[in-house]
Amino acid sequence: MKKIPIICFLFLAYFGCDDLYNQGNEISEIIANVDSVKAGLVVYLKCIATDQNNDKLSYNWKCSSGTLEALGDSAIWTAPLFEGIYFITCTVSDQYGASSVESIEITVTPPSVVPVNGLEWELADEGLVAGPNTSNPNNTGVISFWDGNVENAEYGWNVSAQFEEDDRLSQTLQFRVEDSENCEGPNPNTQTGTATANIQIEGDRPVTLDIDFSGYGEAQSAGYDLIKFSLNGEVIGDGQAPGGGLGCESAPVTVNAAEPQTLEPGPHTLVIEFTTNDAQYHVDAYYEIELVLIAP
Repeated sequence: MKKIPIICFLFLAYFGCDDLYNQGNEISEIIANVDSVKAGLVVYLKCIATDQNNDKLSYNWKCSSGTLEALGDSAIWTAPLFEGIYFITCTVSDQYGASSVESIEITVTPPSVVPVNGLEWELADEGLVAGPNTSNPNNTGVISFWDGNVENAEYGWNVSAQFEEDDRLSQTLQFRVEDSENCEGPNPNTQTGTATANIQIEGDRPVTLDIDFSGYGEAQSAGYDLIKFSLNGEVIGDGQAPGGGLGCESAPVTVNAAEPQTLEPGPHTLVIEFTTNDAQYHVDAYYEIELVLIAP
C-alpha cells in the first residue's frame, strides 16, 4: 500500500495593533465665552474633544465653586458670589474606560452695582444658508462675543460683551440678514431669529430698562424685515422695512420705539423676534439693538 504523506500547514493570523487596544481620546481645549465674569453671573463653556477610535464620548463637568449645569459637551457655570480665581474641569471618557481631563481658569470680579442676575441670552435662527455664526454655534447661547463693529458682524445673531459704567449695564445685539437670491445673493429663504433673555432683578428697588434700536430694511415694500420686542408677554416696540418700490436696495427701517420700562424686583422675560417675512428684496439688511439697565 502506497503511503501518502500528510503535510500540515500552519496559518499565522496577523492582527494589527489598532484592533487590539483602545487608542484613547484627547481634549484639545475648553472654550469659554469670557475669561472674567462678575460674581453671580454666568459663563458658557464648551469642551472640544476627539476619540482616536471614533468611540462615543461622555462628558463630566466639575467646578471648584459656583454651580454647573452640564449639557453634554457644553456647560453653563454660575459664578460664586465671592471674587477670586476658579477652575472648571471637564473629564471626557469612552465606553472602554479611556479618559482625559482638562481645566479652564475663570476670574470672578466683584458683583455689578446694577442688581441684575441674568441678561443672558438664548438664541435661535432659521433660514440662514451660511450656518450659525461664532456668537451662536449651538443655537442656544453666546460663546464668542461680537466686537460691536458693523463690518465684523456675521450673519444671524451677534452679541457684544456687557459693559458697565457707573449705574448702567449695557449690551448690544445685531441680527444681520443674508442677501436674497432674487437680488444676486445666496439666500432663497425667509430668515428668522429669536433672542430671549431671562432677567432677575435682585434687591427691593426697581431697575429701568431702555431699548434703542435701528437698522436697514428692504426698500421695495413695507411690512417686511419685521422686528418685535416683548417684555413679560407684552409688545413694547417694533420696526419694519420702509418700502418705496426701489427693488434691490435698502433704507433705514421705520421704528416704533419702546418706552423706558420699569422692572420691579423679581423675574422678567425679554423676547426679540425678527423675520424677513418673505425671501425677496433683502440686501444689506440688519437690526442693531442697544439694551441699557439703569440702577435705582
